[in-house]
Amino acid sequence: MRGSLKLFSWFKIPVYLHWSFSLLVLFLLYMLIGEGELSMEVVVWQLILFVALFASVLFHEFGHALMARKYGVHTQDIILTPIGGIARLERMPEQPKQELWVAIAGPMVNVVIAILLAIIARLVVYSGDIEWFFFKAFVENWLSLDANDTDLVMLLQDTDIQFSEAKLTLPRLMAVNLMMVLFNLIPAFPMDGGRILRALLAMQLGRSKATRAASIIGQVIAVVFVVLGLYYSAFTLTLIGFFVFTTARSENSMVQLEHLMGDFKASDVQRMQFTRLRGNDWMHTAIEQMARGLERNFLVFDLEDQLLGVLKEEEILKAAKRKDTSSEIRNHLRVPVDIVHERESLKYVHYLISQKNTGIVAVVDDQMQLTGVIDAAGLQNFFKIRS
Repeated sequence: MRGSLKLFSWFKIPVYLHWSFSLLVLFLLYMLIGEGELSMEVVVWQLILFVALFASVLFHEFGHALMARKYGVHTQDIILTPIGGIARLERMPEQPKQELWVAIAGPMVNVVIAILLAIIARLVVYSGDIEWFFFKAFVENWLSLDANDTDLVMLLQDTDIQFSEAKLTLPRLMAVNLMMVLFNLIPAFPMDGGRILRALLAMQLGRSKATRAASIIGQVIAVVFVVLGLYYSAFTLTLIGFFVFTTARSENSMVQLEHLMGDFKASDVQRMQFTRLRGNDWMHTAIEQMARGLERNFLVFDLEDQLLGVLKEEEILKAAKRKDTSSEIRNHLRVPVDIVHERESLKYVHYLISQKNTGIVAVVDDQMQLTGVIDAAGLQNFFKIRS
């Protein structure tokens, strides 16, 4: 993932830290250092709370990813950003009930975390009745979005109970997990609540109409986020509003496009006139062909007209940059070639080209004879005309 640092892989899903996360860490350190009266204990436990918070975010995203895996949907990676985590699923399940479970899995992980924290607090850390009263008071205080614990700490001074910074970390973490649940259930598509709304609407309206409705609702809520964020100088809320607005529009366009693709097959889009390169041709031939024409990816054949592989645009550009013009094309091929039948759904062809980054797909008939090709440029032109 460009611009991100890979941390580790869990359940075979890579986890990345976005570069902008460093800005958040620097800001946190600046705020802590700026409070000159803070002890080292307070600083350390504030940093522990910060790490625990993003661990909760990470578990939330793995909830989505593992539920999606149950329905055969692969997760490309999980990216941690200053405004939360992003589990990049290759697609969302199209069956409404499956999407509902995938969407709700993330918030449910935070519910489980909050329950576990409450159990640990009641049985171990805050076992006394007075301590348990103050634990609940600290949780309610944070849920009210008033992160200032001064009044409660002063009230504690009238008792014999000592609350260390370590003990205060527990109710804060529980409150943050509960806030994550409540915030994510706001029906602002494509947030979790918006996806839940889309899944429920799709049971009655179908995926296309449900997405359009959820997208409109999501954009209205996003505008509210932006206005409130600007009014209260809440930069994060403003940023989330912009993200929700643009993503809702983008995903609605994609779903409408998928709906359009469901009416067409590979034969409707294939280009029957295309350049055939030979494996023993020099890379100079491919470089010149790409420079003079509109094609970017090429099928390559042997002297007996048997398909050898695909010469992709990036390989041609690398050869041009290295001035490697005299090597044979066969040394730069990607195999095997993605081959589809001419009656194959256009939606699957689009998946091969856009998600698998195939570049070009070979189309064959019932006798497995090559009838044409489909590439990214051809798809784009087809969609422009049809839309």
